[in-house]
Amino acid sequence: MMKLDPAISGIPVSPQILQLQRNPKMPKIRVGVVGVGSIGDVHLAGYAAHPSLATIQAICDVNRARLDAMGEKYGVAPQHRYTKFEHMLEREELDCLSVCTPNCFHYPYAAAALDRGIATLIEKPITIRLEDAQHLAKIVARSGAKAMVAFSHRFIGMNIAAKKVLDSGGIGKPFMIRVRYAHRGPYPGWAQGDWFYRRKLAGGGALLDMGIHAIDICHYLIGPITSVSAEVKTLRKDIEVDDNAVLIVDFGPARALGYIECGWTSPPGFSGIEIYGDEGTLILDLVNGPKWIRGVTRPDGTTRTELRRLPVPKGPSHWPFQMDCWVKYVAGKRVPVALPQIQDGVRSLAVALAAMESSKTGKRIRIPKVK
Repeated sequence: MMKLDPAISGIPVSPQILQLQRNPKMPKIRVGVVGVGSIGDVHLAGYAAHPSLATIQAICDVNRARLDAMGEKYGVAPQHRYTKFEHMLEREELDCLSVCTPNCFHYPYAAAALDRGIATLIEKPITIRLEDAQHLAKIVARSGAKAMVAFSHRFIGMNIAAKKVLDSGGIGKPFMIRVRYAHRGPYPGWAQGDWFYRRKLAGGGALLDMGIHAIDICHYLIGPITSVSAEVKTLRKDIEVDDNAVLIVDFGPARALGYIECGWTSPPGFSGIEIYGDEGTLILDLVNGPKWIRGVTRPDGTTRTELRRLPVPKGPSHWPFQMDCWVKYVAGKRVPVALPQIQDGVRSLAVALAAMESSKTGKRIRIPKVK
């Protein structure tokens, strides 16, 4: 009979795995990372920050120069550097894997690891096909392997604080959320290559890169999206995928609506979240910080406002905090926040793909329920 892991409720693990997790003499977690580009470097830094809990056992990338550079940076011996994932999986005894590859490889690599019971952290989006994401959820349920999708915006301090305010009724019942995540694009300037702009490798553009974060944060803060209407377009860049998207979402029984804008062509401007409730407002500005506002705005334009302090927890920024929680979770230690599970990845991908369908058909698309 499967038991629930006390570190995070809702994910079943076998009694044997649970016993190993609770063993104080358990050796360090043996970590593998496939895809050691810019986001892979983030994961490697997160594991390296926990030398008492984890050791970076092996790394894999098709780019030999990058592979060797990251191997030297993190002290991975040449014999543990691979250009083929199947070789790393066959030859190394891994306890934990980060999948940081182009999106099209998320499913086969995560499936292979999870099927072996390896704890697996999958970069977003979970996959590029909904049926593949659903199959990963089945593998997790069957194998008992720990899994998480890297929705790093859940680990931003002011978003965590906002969630607590919402759950406590601090702005009343929310009825509207607006999310804008936009920048100039991942390449050049950050990513190691242009795979983000190639449909076969990425599956989509700004929507699957930035918009998937926005969809997940809507689920996290408000609840499941039940339908979506969208325009997903390539407005400026000469690329195969979308560079901007606008989504109008309905939360159904929650009696709330939402607006999501994401893009790869944005100059400096607002980036963050606005949430409006019956008794107040939360503005979570990634540049200027958060505001918690209560008061009244009148038809003549006058307002009466009361600013409250949003109790943002102190600590590392979102990527280091995400990795800190993941490493501790795999090690069987308690973590201070709820972690994004496989089902969260499936749910957000379903909305993103429905948004693409809506843009093609001009119709509002209902979202299938994710169990």
